[in-house]
Amino acid sequence: MEENELKCEKFMAWIFVLIFAIILAGCSAEAEPAANENLGKLTVPVETISLDKSDENFSYYDLTVQEELQQQLNGLKEKKNYTFKEPLLVMNPYGTNTTGLYLYFEEESSSSLSYTVSVDGSSDFTKTAKDANKDETQAEYQLIGLVPGEENNVSFTYKQEDGSTMIYEFTVTAPKSQSGYPIEMVQTEKAEDAELSDGLFYTLGTDGYAGYSYVFDNEGTMRAELITEDYRTDRMVFYEETLITAITDSMLARIDSLGKIVDIYQLEGFNLHHDIALNENGQLIVLATDQAKNSVEDVVLSLDLETGEYKKLLDFDDLMGSYKEMTAPVSDEKSSTWDWLHYNSIDLAGQDSMILSSRETSAIMKISGIYDNPAIDYLIGNEGVWAGTEFEDKLLTKSGDFEGQSGQHSVTYLEDDSLPEGQYYLYMFNNNYWWYLSRPDYDGPTNAKASLAREANEEDHSQFYKYLVDEKAGTYQLVQQFDVPYSSIVSSAQIYGDSIIIDSGVSKILGEYDTEGNLLAQFPYEADRFTYRIFKDTFEGYWFE
Repeated sequence: MEENELKCEKFMAWIFVLIFAIILAGCSAEAEPAANENLGKLTVPVETISLDKSDENFSYYDLTVQEELQQQLNGLKEKKNYTFKEPLLVMNPYGTNTTGLYLYFEEESSSSLSYTVSVDGSSDFTKTAKDANKDETQAEYQLIGLVPGEENNVSFTYKQEDGSTMIYEFTVTAPKSQSGYPIEMVQTEKAEDAELSDGLFYTLGTDGYAGYSYVFDNEGTMRAELITEDYRTDRMVFYEETLITAITDSMLARIDSLGKIVDIYQLEGFNLHHDIALNENGQLIVLATDQAKNSVEDVVLSLDLETGEYKKLLDFDDLMGSYKEMTAPVSDEKSSTWDWLHYNSIDLAGQDSMILSSRETSAIMKISGIYDNPAIDYLIGNEGVWAGTEFEDKLLTKSGDFEGQSGQHSVTYLEDDSLPEGQYYLYMFNNNYWWYLSRPDYDGPTNAKASLAREANEEDHSQFYKYLVDEKAGTYQLVQQFDVPYSSIVSSAQIYGDSIIIDSGVSKILGEYDTEGNLLAQFPYEADRFTYRIFKDTFEGYWFE
């Protein structure tokens, strides 16, 4: 019996040792760090896709053309099993971004890809790319940041779900700028220790370069050249991981994050002008000209982005016909144009209201009930312009001693939770330029401090203006202003985080300011006459994580 007990004790001891060894092995496995693999510098071929462009009507903005490109791209994808170490790279496969680099490979689990673009003489450009493929076994990206015409060194860091990483780098020479636009904006002013906001500047409507928009980093280096058709891109809006913009004066396009055109909207019978806005129901609200009318830039459309259906939402002949009768076409040696309102910006204010900027009348208008029963809620503008009209009593009362806006652009609605109900801000680029030719017999008061100069000059100044509107009291108050380079027409202002982005279009100067109006950095840029707008965005959720 003692012998059996001894055997039992030995057996239990061995069992204890075995269990202890298993526990130790498990702990060791948990403690073992994830593998990191640095592959050094590799040679990665970059493919291109070509189509017959001999037809004079050829356009990338044709869904049939896009399908042909997609079939060629699919053919490349099917040639082999691409991996992160040996991926498929294609330069600008959809024809919408000169230096957009398409990247594709297969993967076993979810992962993240960060990359750095290095070019001699430029700061490094580092981003985490957004995977456009919803299939967890495949990855597709459009890499943004290659500098046109330069040798770009690209470094990849691929982090897998288990924490392991793979790193390598390769070199690619990017195509030159298709439009010939300078790849650098030279910074002429910078405040000491100034730190610019995170994001990328993007241009809209650079005169002399129709059909192109440019993306620049904080150092003024071009990081993308976006290609449209022959029209300025008045504005870009984002909708369900796609970008919407005008590509001709009667056509808009929807472009996914890879650069593929996924939908085109033709607005027959209308011409686009100046601005678009997106509402909560997936409808685009569009400033337009009705080709069947005798006047221009006085119609608002709605466009359903899912169905492609569009209709006239507002015609200001109906809302302000009595005022139109007081105006007349403006003629020159070449043409006669009845531009009696010249709406140049639109912003939505709540569920059924909009804020419009009328350059011709130097007025800001709020319209309510825009989808079913439109009405003018109020006007902000020169009292003399509206004296004796049926809209005279719609003017808000100026609170304080200041000069009102003249020829303003990019009027933007800004809510603030700290304000009482009925109060909000409107901010704008106040061009400070008086232009009122549609009423040649007008002899009323003008904005006395406004300039009459069309060309850029150093004596005159435009301003950033910010109003506090109190609808309950029926007042507006100037709560912030600061001078910016003068621009008689076009131009934009954007409150962007803790910065204010200003494009003085006719002066051809981009500036970033702090919230107090102190200049942080300034970039003169190339254009024939002007750039219509310049804004800033992180492009997170579209190109980047």
